[in-house]
Amino acid sequence: MTRARFGQHRALRCSRSAVASALAVLMVASGACGGPAARRPAAVRSAGPPSSAAASSPARPGVKRARRFGHVFLVVMENEPFAAALADPSIGRLARRYAYEANSYAAAHPSLPNYLALTGGSTFGITSDCLTCFVSAPNLAQQLQAAHLSWDGYFQSVSQSCYLGTSYGEYAAKHNPFRYYRDVRSRRALCSHLRPYAELRSALEVPARRTPAFVWVTPNVCYDGHSCPLFLAGRFLTGLVREITASAAWRDGGLLLVTWDEGSGGDPRSITPAGRVLPSGGGGHILTLVITPRLPPGTVLGAPMSHYGLLATIEENFRLPLLAKARGWAAHSLFRFPS
Repeated sequence: MTRARFGQHRALRCSRSAVASALAVLMVASGACGGPAARRPAAVRSAGPPSSAAASSPARPGVKRARRFGHVFLVVMENEPFAAALADPSIGRLARRYAYEANSYAAAHPSLPNYLALTGGSTFGITSDCLTCFVSAPNLAQQLQAAHLSWDGYFQSVSQSCYLGTSYGEYAAKHNPFRYYRDVRSRRALCSHLRPYAELRSALEVPARRTPAFVWVTPNVCYDGHSCPLFLAGRFLTGLVREITASAAWRDGGLLLVTWDEGSGGDPRSITPAGRVLPSGGGGHILTLVITPRLPPGTVLGAPMSHYGLLATIEENFRLPLLAKARGWAAHSLFRFPS
């Protein structure tokens, strides 16, 4: 089997024994999907194959929600379809070592609307990578700040905090969604959380209580895969994942999400919360890595996922109101992992 087909085949194979309900506690069944007992992958949430429709199942009575993650990290990579990302040796190893979503779809094309979906629950009608199309709307930065939760965004190739400009070396303004929200632009208390990537290491080397509860990471346009070969992005990502998973914050029940902003420009597919894949209206099939000590190596998550679902995961974990389209994805929040 080719590497490009690895993830899809595993998702199809595992989904036959998966728990259909997104509200059910994720199960790690003995013997699921074969292989040695110590390394058996478990397909724990399923909506069927990537190209098929699937019905939602009601929550099982008596199932309790898991304890929340103390820290959530979100890394956003660039412009790679699902199969191509999995076929990269470095990224494929990360998927096999940890867990990944097999039915994850981006919100739109091009880049910027996806970043807004991840932080505001909407694309706000934006259909380009505009630089001055600022938005007045509730957003994740505003929510975290109002709830007195610590957070920071780290942006590679920027050397100063609160940078709201449009050009800074290999930094791309369109990959920093926070700069598009007018409240972030107008309040130093908010924009001061937009920090140089070089400061991330010190945030990871401290006791867990001193690491921000929510950490956003945007690599520059080379290391996110936008402008340089994918193998460079894969190597960079491997190093970044190693640093984050070595931190006290992640080891103490943390969650690291790595997603891509969009698939190939020729793939306009999207997915509904019920699992139906639509031929248009979205940003295509993408890879989302789910890295947490609570899941065994090789876990394949088969339920539908989108950028709105990832936002719902973050908001529900931190007891924040769900914004806009994130509300429709609450049933698929990754927050419902076993303790």
